[in-house]
Amino acid sequence: MTTHAAEYTFGDATSRATALSIIIAAHVLGVAAIISMGGISVVVKAVPLLVSLVPDPPVARPPLPTRTVPLPEMRPPDIKLPTPPPLENLYMVKVEERPTVPVLEKTPVAVSEKPEPVVTAEPPRFDMAYLNNPAPSYPSLSRRSREQGQVMLRVRVDPAGRVESIEVHKTSGFPRLDDAALAAVRRWKFQPARQGTQAIAGWALVPIHFQLEG
Repeated sequence: MTTHAAEYTFGDATSRATALSIIIAAHVLGVAAIISMGGISVVVKAVPLLVSLVPDPPVARPPLPTRTVPLPEMRPPDIKLPTPPPLENLYMVKVEERPTVPVLEKTPVAVSEKPEPVVTAEPPRFDMAYLNNPAPSYPSLSRRSREQGQVMLRVRVDPAGRVESIEVHKTSGFPRLDDAALAAVRRWKFQPARQGTQAIAGWALVPIHFQLEG
């Protein structure tokens, strides 16, 4: 029983495939007959593909950022004015108005025919005499040291002929010689200077020589 059933199934499938093949072949033959009878030709053409390039919409660029540059602050120049002096150093000068001096009219002066004698003062004479005065002593230390030189003394003599003051006008270069000359001349007596017949005080230059002999 099992074998018989398998054979029956296989036979049905074969018959179905055969029938389907026959149907397809009949259709193909029919189409070919129609084409040959009617003169229909099938032409296959390549249709070009129309491509249109559509540009992209413009991209909106973002606005550039605005940069604000701060301007430097303009300041007025610093001008230093000189400092006025303090009031305490200022002095007020008072200008006094001088009284108006009246102008006197010149009156004619009578001129005498004989000119009056002009009295002129006689200049003083400074020819003072030394009189008889002792010479200065030569210091012993100056002798040993061989000190020599000349001392010029400036002497003021009063009207009586005495020495009022005395000073060294030019030194000898040796203090001992200068002191010896001052000590001697301080005790001297002079003939005073005179102006006319009157004795007056005056200055005189007295040279003193210190010189070693031999």
